[in-house]
Amino acid sequence: MSTAQIVAQAVGVLGIALLLASTLMRSRARLLALDAAGSLVMGIHWALLGGTAAIAISAVVVVMDLAGTDPRSARGRAIIWLSIPVTAVLIIIFWSGLVDVFAALGMLGIAASRLSFGQVRLRALAMAACVPWIVYGTILLSIPQVVFSVLYFVGMGVSILRIRSGRWQPRTRAADPAILPADGS
Repeated sequence: MSTAQIVAQAVGVLGIALLLASTLMRSRARLLALDAAGSLVMGIHWALLGGTAAIAISAVVVVMDLAGTDPRSARGRAIIWLSIPVTAVLIIIFWSGLVDVFAALGMLGIAASRLSFGQVRLRALAMAACVPWIVYGTILLSIPQVVFSVLYFVGMGVSILRIRSGRWQPRTRAADPAILPADGS
């Protein structure tokens, strides 16, 4: 492994740490903030590995996360829906081969998870998005992406089990008690 590849893997490990930490957050805002930070670092990782489609997708995820993609607001839904054609255009612009289809499918899973009102559904769809990212990471030899996707899949699954069992309650804004039922489903 060359020095550049080792640096890319090290940057990817930092991205993994941030993204995995997001699975432990009880509030949507904190989950998305850590996801944005992790996605930014993973964008750097992909740049070092030459994964042009993933760089573009990482940027879209950062923008979605920082924009506060709350599906309960019209603005949040618009940002999420807009991310889909933006991603499609970026995939076309940065097309580097069939491998980019897996990055695009992963992004669709991310967008679908962000459209979820409840945290259980958000987490389940995030798990589904891990599958094409595992394939993408395997093809581009991104050890951090593959490890992250597997661990993220497991982390989100554990958090779903904890929410369903009642041992862990996701937090909602105190000013919006009407969303309590939605956050647990």
